[in-house]
Amino acid sequence: MHAWRTFVLRRLALLLFVIVSILTMMFFLFKLLPGDPTSVFVDSNFPDDMVQRQKALWGLDAPIWVQYLRYMGNMLTFDFGTSFFQMMPVRDIVVEKLLHTASMIVPAVIISVALGATLGAWLGWRRGTRREGAAVVTLLTLRSVPSFFAGIMVLMIFSYWLGWFPPGGMVSVGGAGDSFWETVLTIDFLHHLALPCLVLVSREITSPALLLRSTMLEVKGSDFLDVLRAKGLPERRIVVHATRNALLPLVTDVAVMMGFLFQGQVLLEIIFAWPGVGRELVTALNDLDYPVAQACFFVMALIILITNFIADILYSVIDPRVAYD
Repeated sequence: MHAWRTFVLRRLALLLFVIVSILTMMFFLFKLLPGDPTSVFVDSNFPDDMVQRQKALWGLDAPIWVQYLRYMGNMLTFDFGTSFFQMMPVRDIVVEKLLHTASMIVPAVIISVALGATLGAWLGWRRGTRREGAAVVTLLTLRSVPSFFAGIMVLMIFSYWLGWFPPGGMVSVGGAGDSFWETVLTIDFLHHLALPCLVLVSREITSPALLLRSTMLEVKGSDFLDVLRAKGLPERRIVVHATRNALLPLVTDVAVMMGFLFQGQVLLEIIFAWPGVGRELVTALNDLDYPVAQACFFVMALIILITNFIADILYSVIDPRVAYD
């Protein structure tokens, strides 16, 4: 238990160090962007005293180290300021867009992991059959198809040609509810979710399926399975025990999948006009809305770090043999 606590503390310290490093890089990268936030509101014909007052209002007249300390304090306390264009707290904007992105990604991840793990366990147990060979080829093909290409093709076929699904958006015009749950718990939302979820599942199902197939091949020859057969357990129970021992690598895969999906669905959100955090990031960069852009970058990075940290902690829950010395 002491070794486990030491491991957790070390991982927390490393997590904090990486967060500070990312925020530091973001601070200087945005400083290197052409112009400054005042250029969005202040015309070049304005007198210098008006420009200086605007910079003083935002703290841009302070020394760089003072700006850095203020920036770090605000970002670490999730005080992202106010959007230049939407004139509302950036935190409210990011939370709303993050929920929209989660409403597309979480169902896709759940379906992908459930179907992929089941398929992978079956493929590993039935290695050498024709079905196993055909399934592996199909999975590799799906994995090689870029998600944006798959999104465009699915949109063309099922929306524009067949007309079975709406071409984009999260709900129909006027179909949004007063709250997030009132919006997503509707048939209209599920109708809009079907195509982007299909694209995500078609790609993300490949990773858990191929990974679990590989680990099942290793577990399949373990001695404990021979003991279970000697005890007279049916084949189905033996497969369940073998699958449980093959699940450990899947934890990391799911964590990495979840994190990168949150930051990698920018193109899909644009293709399907999904009002998520990725699409908001692109809009903020185009509009030079620095507070929103910084907050989106930070939240995406934070999600990846937290999901990987959770995966490390869950190792000991799934497999007690893991040591943290």
